[in-house]
Amino acid sequence: MKKVAGLGLILIILTLIDSLAQSTSNALYNLRTKESNVTEKRFRKILGDNYDGQDDNRRGYDDDRKRRRRKQQQTDADANENNGYGSGPDYSWPTKLIEMSIRFAPSLDINTAEGQGNYIGFRPNGVGVRMSVGPTLDYFFFKNRYAFSTGLWYTIKRSGFQMPGTFGESVWNPGAPEKESVYNLQYLQLPATVKLFANNIAPNIRLYIQTGGLFSIKLAEKPLNEPRNGLYTAESGGSRRQYGFGDVELLLGTGIQYKINQNNAFNLGMSYQRGLINVARGSELISKNRVVSLELGFKF
Repeated sequence: MKKVAGLGLILIILTLIDSLAQSTSNALYNLRTKESNVTEKRFRKILGDNYDGQDDNRRGYDDDRKRRRRKQQQTDADANENNGYGSGPDYSWPTKLIEMSIRFAPSLDINTAEGQGNYIGFRPNGVGVRMSVGPTLDYFFFKNRYAFSTGLWYTIKRSGFQMPGTFGESVWNPGAPEKESVYNLQYLQLPATVKLFANNIAPNIRLYIQTGGLFSIKLAEKPLNEPRNGLYTAESGGSRRQYGFGDVELLLGTGIQYKINQNNAFNLGMSYQRGLINVARGSELISKNRVVSLELGFKF
């Protein structure tokens, strides 16, 4: 029994000693931590916040992350530039919402002819080559895929007729040779269209289609070969206007745009203009314009 009691006493003493040691260790740890915090505050106050160089390391790490991010952004931008307008179904937002270009459009012109009364027997008189030139403005309203396209074009159209030899004569002569008439009509055209750009079909090349309308204001009408121009000589010696003041046309077009650099590109395409109203001034003669054009443009 004495041995058992002695062992119990020894265990109790050892337990007390261990508890005392644990408490002392915790107290010393807290004291050291407190002193460490106080010392750090003193060092920061005397030497500055970056006395141990840790902020420099953190700042260097942040700067390195920023450099890597900028490098990745530049790489992406270079990739988009090399591919023309990027790849995939959606293009990025354009660098300029408004883009200007100069348009040159040699065209093949033809007109319809349907006469009544004094104009019975009028027919179209072949096809002619004319020119249209002027600035074009594209305003992108959704990324660089969809644009409202307008401009101001100076356009010359050809209008010609073949007519019976007795037209304009006071005496009917069934054996008279046929007459013909050709006019140059000068218009100022204001397009109101939408351009839709498709995905790249080759590096730096993308396809577009264009649809909308044209409002044309006639600036002048000029008869060609006046002495033999049947319509010019028959109507009071040419003193009377033969055509109305304007026209309204439907425009359909398609083409490709080849990008030279970030700001410049060439346009190459075809367009069709279909006149919707009668341009002839005489009420008994109905004539509408038809124009097929080769579209050449330089965007800047």
